[in-house]
Amino acid sequence: MKKILLAAASMVVLQYGYAQKTSPLYETYFSQPDAMVQSEDGGYTFKVAGNLMVHMSDDGYYKLMDNQGTLLEEGDTDEGDDNFLRHGRWTEYYPSGKIKASGNYFNEKPYGQWMFYNEDGKLMEEFTIMAIVTEDNTVAYCKAGAEHIYHTNGNIKEERFYKAEPFDGEDRVKVEDLETGKSIWKKVKVKSFRPKPFGTWIYYTPEGKEERREDKKD
Repeated sequence: MKKILLAAASMVVLQYGYAQKTSPLYETYFSQPDAMVQSEDGGYTFKVAGNLMVHMSDDGYYKLMDNQGTLLEEGDTDEGDDNFLRHGRWTEYYPSGKIKASGNYFNEKPYGQWMFYNEDGKLMEEFTIMAIVTEDNTVAYCKAGAEHIYHTNGNIKEERFYKAEPFDGEDRVKVEDLETGKSIWKKVKVKSFRPKPFGTWIYYTPEGKEERREDKKD
């Protein structure tokens, strides 16, 4: 199996309304290999912060569970790379087992369609994150296009629109420390994009009747 890296497994950092950039699943080499229990699928299970348990299969599929075995989070990682970045379909769950959030990652960056649910399993919000090639030939990920907010009865509550606005931002990249020879995470300046409201936002009553409109100016 690939090397297991660990500092603390972090939950998917998805603030309600926007998928934020997350920290890597593991940032330092696991220092207590005796605490790892090999499972039948060739992967390993081990305890992390608090009462949480991680299971990583041999092909890099990640599961985060509580001490009762309740699944809280699962998804694909970049198999073949010891960084274990989120890479592929990802799902977060409420303790009841109902889906809390679902979407995709590409090398730790959320992209594509993201959907958020309440504890009753009702869809509450959905939007799209686009991959954009910047002027310095890096790739930025930004919420853009339509975003829909829903009432608990399933009717649309708000229809919003965003466009990608360029700005000078920061990113985290893994580089080799010249003194120790080990890989470290470093902040670098990058050309990036952020969502900017535009167009006409429409608000609806729970019954589906248009309540008001709001024009977003540039």
